Amino acid sequence: MNMLVFPYGYDCEPIVRHAGLLGSCYKITALVSPGGWGLAGKEVAIGDSGITLTVHESFEDVEGEFDSLFIPPFEIQNEAVENRLIGKMVSLMPHLSYVFCAAQFSDTNRKNLKDACHNSNHHCIFTDFSEYNGLGAYGLTAPLEQYPSLKQLDVPVVAVAGLWEKTDKFEVSLSLREHFIKDGYQVSQVGSRDGCEMLGFHSFPRFMFQKDLDGICKISCFNHWLHRIIIDEQPDLLLITIPGAVQDFNEQITRGFGALHYAAFQAVVPDALVMCTLYMSEPGKNLEDISMLCRYRLGVPVDAFHMSNLLIDVNKSEEYNSIVSESIYRETISRTIEMEFADSSIPIFNGANPDECVKMYKVLLEKLMPKDVQAVF
Repeated sequence: MNMLVFPYGYDCEPIVRHAGLLGSCYKITALVSPGGWGLAGKEVAIGDSGITLTVHESFEDVEGEFDSLFIPPFEIQNEAVENRLIGKMVSLMPHLSYVFCAAQFSDTNRKNLKDACHNSNHHCIFTDFSEYNGLGAYGLTAPLEQYPSLKQLDVPVVAVAGLWEKTDKFEVSLSLREHFIKDGYQVSQVGSRDGCEMLGFHSFPRFMFQKDLDGICKISCFNHWLHRIIIDEQPDLLLITIPGAVQDFNEQITRGFGALHYAAFQAVVPDALVMCTLYMSEPGKNLEDISMLCRYRLGVPVDAFHMSNLLIDVNKSEEYNSIVSESIYRETISRTIEMEFADSSIPIFNGANPDECVKMYKVLLEKLMPKDVQAVF
C-alpha cells in the first residue's frame, strides 16, 4: 500500500529516516505538513532507499499515488488545531482504503475519523494504534495474589530511557535495532510510541497508562507480557524504550514524577541502559549524578549517554511555569562532545549521528555479548 503521511512533523522524522524497518506492505509515497510548521518544500530522504520526497503543504500538490493515510504521533496544540486537521483527513476519505492512526485525538474526533472511514465509498479500514486497551487485549488478567511474583527474563535486556521528553529516545532505539539486526541478532522490541507494529515490533502497552490499575498490577503484568514475548519470539535480546521522563522537572512541572520508568524497571532490570539527556555545554558532575540516580532509583547505572539537541531554559521555565526550550544544531552536539566530554567516565554520544551511534552500539555489544558469543553470529 502507498502511504501518505499527514501531518508530517519533526516527531515523525525517525520513522521516515528508518523507513527500511517498516513492513514490506508499507511504502511511503507522500508527505504533507500543515502550513506554519515550517517544513513545506523540504526534501526528505526515505530511509536508505535512495528515494527523496518533497514535503507539501496541501494534498492537492501531491504528485505520487497513495491509497493509505498514516497519522503519526504529534503534539496537538489545542482543540481548534485538532479539529482543523481532522477535517482535512476526512476530506481524503474518498481516496483511501486504509487509515493507520498513531496520534491521540479526543474521543469525538476519533469517532469522526472512524465514521468517515466506515461511510466512505471504499469502505476504508481504520486501524487505531492509540486506542486505550485493557489487560484483556494483551491476553492478561490482573493477578489474584496480593504480592504477585515476577518471571525471569532469560535474554539480555537493553533499555533506552530519557531524562526528559523529546530527547531522541525513539530515534536512538531505531538506530540500535538496525545495528543489532544487521549483525544477525534476533531482536524483540518494545517501543515508546503507538504504531510500532508497523515497524515490526510492539508498542508500549496501553495498560501501563490506565488509572484504574494499581502499580503492583502494572509491574506484574508488564513483566508477564515481556516474558510471553520472549517465549513466543525467541530473541537474542530484548530492547525496551520507556516513554516520558525519568524524573520531574520541579514541583509544578512533574510529568508523572518518573513513575512509569520506576514501574517498568521494577518489572525488568536491564543489563544495559542508554540514557538520552538534554544538551549540556559543560561536563560538570551532571552525568555521574544522573547515573547515580538511575543506580539507586531504577536499579541500574547508565552505560552510555545520548546527548539530544534539546536545551531547556531553566530560569524561563520556572518563571512561566512551563517548559521553555530551543533546539541546538546537531553538528554543535558532536563538537561539544568532542571538546568537552572526551574524558567522561561514562561514554556520551550524539546518537543521531550514524558514526557515533555505531560507537554506542559497540559499547553495548561489548557489555551484552562477550567476544566468543559475538563470534557465533
